[in-house]
Amino acid sequence: MTTTRPGAEAPPAPALGGGAVLVATGALLWGTGGVAAATITAHSAMSPTAVSALRLLLGGLAVLGVTAVTGQLRAIPRTAASARHVLLTAALAAVFGAAYFQSVVQVGVAVATVVALGGAPLVVAAHGTLRARRLPRLPVLVALAASVAGLALVGDVRRPADAGGDAGWGVALALVAAVAFGATTVVNRRVLPGLAPAPLVATAFTLAGLASLVPAAPAGLALGSLDATAWVTLAFLALVQTAVGYLAFYAGLQRGVSATSAALLSLLEPVGATVLAVAVLGEHVTPAAAVGIGLVLGAVLLARDRPAGATAAASSTTSTTTRTTRRGPRGRRRTAPRSDAPPPAAA
Repeated sequence: MTTTRPGAEAPPAPALGGGAVLVATGALLWGTGGVAAATITAHSAMSPTAVSALRLLLGGLAVLGVTAVTGQLRAIPRTAASARHVLLTAALAAVFGAAYFQSVVQVGVAVATVVALGGAPLVVAAHGTLRARRLPRLPVLVALAASVAGLALVGDVRRPADAGGDAGWGVALALVAAVAFGATTVVNRRVLPGLAPAPLVATAFTLAGLASLVPAAPAGLALGSLDATAWVTLAFLALVQTAVGYLAFYAGLQRGVSATSAALLSLLEPVGATVLAVAVLGEHVTPAAAVGIGLVLGAVLLARDRPAGATAAASSTTSTTTRTTRRGPRGRRRTAPRSDAPPPAAA
C-alpha cells in the first residue's frame, strides 16, 4: 500500500494554450507590416528607415499614454536589471525594424518576411542547444526541418517585373532582422517582476523609436508628403501592427510559451505576409510556394509546447514522498522509504 504525504499536491499546469494564441495573434498582426510599409512608401516620399522609426515611436507613445493613465508605468521597478532589459529590448526592436523594412524594399515583402522570420527559430534553437548542451525535443527538430523546407518554398514568389532592388543586400538585411528577432524572443522569455508587457512595450519602443530617428534624420521624415492613405496606414502600422502585435507576443511569452515555440509560431507571419503580398501588391505564389505554406503551418502545429501536466508533476512529487508499508520481523508495521526516494541527510 502506498500513501502520499498530505498537502503535497502537484502544481497546476501553466496555461500554455492562451499563451500560444497570443503569440500567434501577434505574428498574424506582424504579417501586415510589410504591406503597410510598402503602401506608405508608395503614397509618400518617406524612406523605409523613417517608416520604421515612426511606427516604433508612435506605437510606444500610444502604449506609454495608456500605462501612465492606468498607473502601470509607476510599477516598473527602478533596478539595474529592469533598465538593462528595457534598453536591450529597445535596441533589438530598432535593429529589427530598420533591417526588415529596408529588406522589403530590396527583395519584396514575401522574401524579406520569409528570411527574417524564418531564420529566427533557427537562431533561438541554436541558442537553446548551446545553453542546454542538448538537442531540442524530436517534435521541435521536425518542426524546424519542416519550417526550413517550407520557407525555402514560400520564398519562391515572383515580384512584379518593374520591381527593382539588390537581392543580395536585401537577404543580408533580412538575416540581420532574423538574428534581432530571435534575440528579442530569447530576452523576453524571461519575466521580470513589475515589468509587464504594456510597460515594457511603452518604454522600450518609445526609446527604440527615438533612437531610430537618428539614421532617418538625414533624409528627413517627409511627413508633408503623406496622403490620406499613407496617414491611415501609418496609424494602423503603429497602433495595431506594432503596439497590439507586440503586446500580444510578449504577453504570450510571459504565459509560459518557450522561446523556440514562440519563434516557430511566429512563422504565421510569413504566411500572412505572403498572402497579403499576393492580394495587395500583385506578387504571385507558385505551386511550390503553396506547398511551402502547408509545411510552415505543419511546423506551427508541431511547435506547441508540451505542458508540464499535473500527472507528470504528481509523479515527481510522489517519487520523493511516497512510503511503502511492510511488516517487520516481529509482525510490526513499519514504513520505509521507496528505493527511488532521496537518502536522508547525513547527521
